[in-house]
Amino acid sequence: MIRKVLLAMAATILATSAMAETIDFEAQAGGYGYSPYSFVEDGFRITYSPISVFGFYIIDDPADHLGQCNPACASNGTTAFYSFNESSVTIDLASNGVFSLTSLDVAKTFTGNDKPLALTLTATGADGIFTTTIFVDAGPAETFSTFIVENFVDISSLTITGSEEFPEFAIDNVVVSTVPEPASWATLIAGLGIIGGAVRRRRLAAGSA
Repeated sequence: MIRKVLLAMAATILATSAMAETIDFEAQAGGYGYSPYSFVEDGFRITYSPISVFGFYIIDDPADHLGQCNPACASNGTTAFYSFNESSVTIDLASNGVFSLTSLDVAKTFTGNDKPLALTLTATGADGIFTTTIFVDAGPAETFSTFIVENFVDISSLTITGSEEFPEFAIDNVVVSTVPEPASWATLIAGLGIIGGAVRRRRLAAGSA
């Protein structure tokens, strides 16, 4: 019985370690503004930092805020995080742990411009700070594109920064995965050790008999 319980515990921890979360902003009531903004979703803290008074955010459907995008805002049919250039969005765990980034959806906020979009992704990890750049084509972008991110593993924070020039950017469906706390791994290792000891004693007992 004990063996089954410990095996179930180990399977649960391993399954949790491989489970990804998608930050989709659906839990947010929405709105827009020109000031710093922070909230927690799925255990992750999302912090918006405008660099100037011209950097504002729209979290819910921009169609609800007529006049914010001209001629229109990119949309994937769900709530997303719309942000001006000269601003950044930082994601970290509310528990201050480490996580990995797998992918995210990106679009140009305004659909009627012919300029490309460049976003800088900056990650802080145990090995230091490293960056990568995401580019969205210059043509009108009426939908979001998914970008796969590699090597952003075991990081403590992720900052997505728009360029200093137009156009603005929007993000959605940020796929991240958490790393189990050391205590969880210690429990798993201790449980496996107990299982191994029990199996060994059973084999020795069977051999003696």
